[in-house]
Amino acid sequence: MNNPCHPHAPNWARAQAAPSALIQLLCVWAGPVFLVVYGAFFWPVAGFLPPSPPSWTAAQTAAFYAEHTTAIRVGQIGALIASVLLIPFWAVISGQIARIERAHRGRPPVLALAQFGGAILLQVFFVLCGMFWIIATFRPELDPAAVRLLHDAGWLMFVMVFPGYVLQMCCVGIAALSDDGPRPVWPRWAGYLSFWVGAGGAGGGIAVFFKSGPFAWNGIVGFYLPVLLFVGWVITMAGLMHAGIKRQAEEDGTPRPSTERESAGVR
Repeated sequence: MNNPCHPHAPNWARAQAAPSALIQLLCVWAGPVFLVVYGAFFWPVAGFLPPSPPSWTAAQTAAFYAEHTTAIRVGQIGALIASVLLIPFWAVISGQIARIERAHRGRPPVLALAQFGGAILLQVFFVLCGMFWIIATFRPELDPAAVRLLHDAGWLMFVMVFPGYVLQMCCVGIAALSDDGPRPVWPRWAGYLSFWVGAGGAGGGIAVFFKSGPFAWNGIVGFYLPVLLFVGWVITMAGLMHAGIKRQAEEDGTPRPSTERESAGVR
């Protein structure tokens, strides 16, 4: 049996901390990888960027799907697969939030659970968006009005799933601002950044009222601002967590002073 007071305890602790850190780092970088892979399938393959204008007629929408049937199918299937990469990314964020909450006298990980619940909700809608667009390509004889209905449903769902997303950002922001330890998981500015990203992500919430302009699903407020803020946030958080997890692994693998005194026989 391994004895934490044994002279070789530091090496044992580091050996235990290393695999955990590696798994967490893989989960962290799943976020940026998602951005690259999802963006590649969504944009050049499926051709969904820039977004089609909501003012398209049923005939225009049906023509787009008829001309790009295979590209849309391949692109959206690839996007569905890529979206799975968000799950480990959200999971490691929840793990870091739970670490902050445990530091506060073992406080239950309420924020961590709420953040991951919002992440699952977001994930479900991500999948549904792609499925609506894929279904629109399934039957060539589908009425143009039905094609446009599926197309509209996918886009409105894509930009209007802000409640769970805002909840996630608020949980991260609260956790970052409440972390008063000597080596916080995230700097305080990351908490304020999360609040701002959450607020910016809510811009698409009123897209159903507009078929043109900045608040439509292809507008600056409805689409571009939330997407750019999210991309910047994922990259920023990945960098912060990469450094933080490596630091945590070093700290977890280093014995506390009391352990060192006990290993030397001091009581």
